Amino acid sequence: MQGKGLPELAVIGWPLKKTFSPIIQNAALKSSGIEWKYEAIPVPPDEVDKFFLKASKEMRGFNVTMPHKPRAYELCDERDNFADVCGAVNTVVFRQIKGKIKIFGYNTDGLGLMRALSERKKKTISSALFLGAGGAAAGGIAALLASGTGQIYIANRTLGKAEDLAESFRRNFKASKIAAIELKGEHILEVLKEVELVVNCIPDEGAASLEDVLTEDGKGKIFCDFSYGEKPGKLYLRAEKLGYRMISGVEILVWQGAYAFEIFTGVECPVESMKNALKEEIGSWWLGC
Repeated sequence: MQGKGLPELAVIGWPLKKTFSPIIQNAALKSSGIEWKYEAIPVPPDEVDKFFLKASKEMRGFNVTMPHKPRAYELCDERDNFADVCGAVNTVVFRQIKGKIKIFGYNTDGLGLMRALSERKKKTISSALFLGAGGAAAGGIAALLASGTGQIYIANRTLGKAEDLAESFRRNFKASKIAAIELKGEHILEVLKEVELVVNCIPDEGAASLEDVLTEDGKGKIFCDFSYGEKPGKLYLRAEKLGYRMISGVEILVWQGAYAFEIFTGVECPVESMKNALKEEIGSWWLGC
């Protein structure tokens, strides 16, 4: 951040080793004739507040990824209803209101998941298991509960974190059953038998250790992977082999990025330009799952 002017748009996270956001957002900007730049900016947790201050003076806005979504939520002056429900922000916009800069926060993670499900003619899901309890999980859970999902399981290595997230949703969605479980094989095996949707929110290195746990026939069920890379991860490949209908994290990235683009610019997102840019970069394995 030091000694360099900031771009109009960016994605921040830590350590931010892998992100395709600049690829899709710059493609959409170019296609729309908007001469802004979008960059990836690694921001350590102890510098997030400082970055917000600097960015408010120089940028239009930015996306937020792990682990900064909860802190971004706290730093916004105003948030949309969806961000309020899940307590996490992945899209930040600066607007001048009566001569003062105000920070607006949004969460498009859940919208991205719901759009991917609607592409598969699935507008409602009866039950779901989330692997992980971070910001991406919060966004996805909020979207499903708002759509009427009746049962949500949240599995996490730290049970207390899963329980805290579950309790935050129980207050707003009293008609749904929301349970926290440990991220252990025996617990997951029992839940897999009954859920319609499995959503992985754990980075591939950690998710790979669950490969052997995924043993149930996936026919008639959906597996969604919020984690993504140039190639499908081991857990993704395992689910695909078992017959799950697949939603790649790359596809989720495109849809949540499209909603963010429209928030940033106020114009309709050229989604095909985003998809084409990614196909050039990593191929098309993630399409038509």
